[in-house]
Amino acid sequence: MKARGLEAERQLMRIGIIGTGRIASRFADTAFAGIESAYVSCVYNPKAASAEKFAIQHRIENYTDSLEELTMLTDAVYIASLHETHYEYAKYMLNNKKHVLCEKPAVLKKAQAEELYSIAKENNVVFMEAVKTAYCPGFHAMMAAAKSGKIGRIIDVEAAFSRLTPVNTREYMAQDYNGSFLEFGSYVCMPVFELLGCDYDDVRFHSMRAVNGVDAYTKAVFSFGGKSAEVKTGLGVKTEGQLLISGTNGYILAKSPWWLTKEFEIRYEDPNKKEVYKYAYEGSGLQYELKKFINNVNNINKINESDDLDSECRKVSVWTGAEACTNREISIATADVMEKFIEWNRPQVQEKQKELFGKDIKKPRVWAHRGCCTLYPENTLESFKAAAELKGITGVELDIQFSKDKKIVVFHDENARRVTGIDKNIKDCTLDELKSFKMASNEGRYAQIPTLTEVLGLLKPYCENNGLLINIELKTSKVRYEGIEYEAYKLVKSYGMEKYIVWSSFLADSVSCIKKIDKDAKTGVLAGSLEDCIAMAQKTGAEALHPYIGGLVFELPEHMKDMPVRAWNGEEPFFKDGRPLKEPDLNKYRFYGATDIFTNMPERYLNEK
Repeated sequence: MKARGLEAERQLMRIGIIGTGRIASRFADTAFAGIESAYVSCVYNPKAASAEKFAIQHRIENYTDSLEELTMLTDAVYIASLHETHYEYAKYMLNNKKHVLCEKPAVLKKAQAEELYSIAKENNVVFMEAVKTAYCPGFHAMMAAAKSGKIGRIIDVEAAFSRLTPVNTREYMAQDYNGSFLEFGSYVCMPVFELLGCDYDDVRFHSMRAVNGVDAYTKAVFSFGGKSAEVKTGLGVKTEGQLLISGTNGYILAKSPWWLTKEFEIRYEDPNKKEVYKYAYEGSGLQYELKKFINNVNNINKINESDDLDSECRKVSVWTGAEACTNREISIATADVMEKFIEWNRPQVQEKQKELFGKDIKKPRVWAHRGCCTLYPENTLESFKAAAELKGITGVELDIQFSKDKKIVVFHDENARRVTGIDKNIKDCTLDELKSFKMASNEGRYAQIPTLTEVLGLLKPYCENNGLLINIELKTSKVRYEGIEYEAYKLVKSYGMEKYIVWSSFLADSVSCIKKIDKDAKTGVLAGSLEDCIAMAQKTGAEALHPYIGGLVFELPEHMKDMPVRAWNGEEPFFKDGRPLKEPDLNKYRFYGATDIFTNMPERYLNEK
């Protein structure tokens, strides 16, 4: 941020940010590109530590956990907190005569939207919903083209917005106000109301749900008398993501991602007749909504007279079949749809969650991912011993590869650099060389890369006395270590430990190879999503599924209901909620259908109260 003199600073609009999540970060980093009339003066979070961290990261002078202090340090605020908090924050700031730019959806009830716009008008301040698409040049041009009569009278609008999202994110994890429609519905509803008007006759919803009941995919169908609209949103289902506007003389098509509106086409009955329009879309697009917001603030009296400054774009056209709606009307109509969706959706979510938690489902079992690898170097004898001695541990997970001289070593990466600092591939080093690599351990000691023989010798007593299981991951998906399956199995058999071993791999051929060696061997398939695990299990005959925790979206098919689902992740906390792992919660895994977890911090989960 450029240094400002006191006099210059007084002339700039002071904007505060409420919230410290992903969109708030993007706003702070990108929205002010090319804007010299405003700056971020303060960030607010009810948790002061989060506000401080955000302020330092984005070089913001002030931070606070007090709304009263926020009002003293700002002329306007950008609200980027959780959906359900928007109304109270916006109402407080508007009543304190602060201009408000609020992330979508602005609010979740029609009456709340009407109230906020009314307060804004009474206090002569701006309240504006931040749907960036509404303010970008390409979208404006597309709406103008649709209303121009080029495609005749508009009969139908189809809009889709989908983004495959891991379940360990806010969109899935928020308790009551989560899911695809609340996240993306504001985008897809906007062109519908813009072109067909805000007075729809009826709306019907259909959703596909994640394990915890959240809508991973939703379709909403609107009726407007003789016109109609269909919108789709997805977190766990990928659609084309296009915008299609159908008229009596032709249609407009904007391909995915239409919400960036870099290009759209006007097409007609004659396939050779096509008009292509291209527009620039700069940066993250957030600067468009901020520029519009600042312009509205500077023209507040005009806003209060007309409720909208986009009159040229939103002129009534006989070709639309409806009066064009203002930004205010679209925002209120969107809040109305959100309210209807929540009323329809919530009972079904609650029923799904009641069904889930009404079952006698035990908490997920805990496996030590590469041992206790936050206490000791990963995949070392020290790490495995610490894990094996934990009360309540189910098993340990380890990775195996071939050295240059065909010795089976326990190591995760194909290259040793991350763990040892030595930039050499495991396959290119002899066992003696690998043994010379040192990994810093506790109290100035060093750990070595162990062999599978050493690990089996260490863990055998824990297996025989405590029932400890060992998951051996065959690292064959990047380097195809030919014959490692047979050699590893032969070694396990020599220790008489077959019944304690679970074999897994990202490579289906390795799992199949183990099953050919021993049809009774316990196997699991590794993949980024549950769907991919299911496909691999069907191909290999594996008895367990080992998906990435972010890929646990939909329920297992009925014939796989009893299969173990062992979820993994490469970092902690597994469920990213903006804090260190102070409160490990196995119920979150249970919430998504995991029977087991592979964790870097087994000691933390096993000590869960």
